[in-house]
Amino acid sequence: MTVVRKESAYEQSLDWMRAQIADGSWTVGNRIPTEPELMSVLGVGRNTVREAIKTLTSTGVLEIRRGSGTFVRARTDIGGLLGKRTAVDEMKYVFEVRRALEIEAVRLACDRRTDADVRILRELAEKRDVAVEDFADVDLAFHTAVVNAAHNPVLKDLFAGILETVRATYDVTEGVHPPSLTSFHHREVADAIADRDVDRARTAACGYLEKTQEAIGSGSAGGCEPY
Repeated sequence: MTVVRKESAYEQSLDWMRAQIADGSWTVGNRIPTEPELMSVLGVGRNTVREAIKTLTSTGVLEIRRGSGTFVRARTDIGGLLGKRTAVDEMKYVFEVRRALEIEAVRLACDRRTDADVRILRELAEKRDVAVEDFADVDLAFHTAVVNAAHNPVLKDLFAGILETVRATYDVTEGVHPPSLTSFHHREVADAIADRDVDRARTAACGYLEKTQEAIGSGSAGGCEPY
C-alpha cells in the first residue's frame, strides 16, 4: 500500500496519479483503477480521490464515462487542454506550436545529439519508409526522437503535451499526404543531425512540416524554407 500523509493528501494523490500516467502505468485510452482501489492504494478517503480525479478531468487528462469508469485521455495537462482543439479548423494552431518546438529541437539536436540518438533516428527513418498500419506510431516516434536528441527536458515535456493532438492530424492527412512524399526529408534530418549541420537539418525539417501543413489546409509553414 502506498501511504499518503494526511497533510496535503490531495496534492500527493494528484502527483501520484500524474506519475502513473507519465510513466505509462496508466496509458491513454485505458480505464484507471476504481475509487475504492485508489483509496486502498493511496490510503486516503473517497473525497481526496474524487478531488484529484476532478482536477485531472477539468484539464482533460482524464475523462469520466458514466457507467464505464474513468479513462486516461491525455498524458499531460497541456495535452488534455489541447485535445479539445481537434477540429480541422483549429489544428492549424496546434501545428504552429509543433512547428516552433520541432524546429528548435532540430537546432539543439545538431549540437547535443549522441551516437545513440543518431542510431535511433536513422532506424526510425528506415522503419517509417516501410510502415503501413503502424505508420502513425512510427512517424510520431521519429519526431519524438528528434526532440529527445535536443536533450532539453522542458522542450520534451512541451512536445509530449501536444502529441495526442498531433496524432489527430493523421486522420486528416491520410490519402492527401502520402508518407513517401516526405521520406527524403526525414532521412535528411537524421543525417544532418548526425553531421551536426544545423542549416541542412532545419531545411529538411521545414520540408516535411510544409507538406503536412498544406495537407491540413492551413497554408504555408511561415518561418520555414521548404527543401
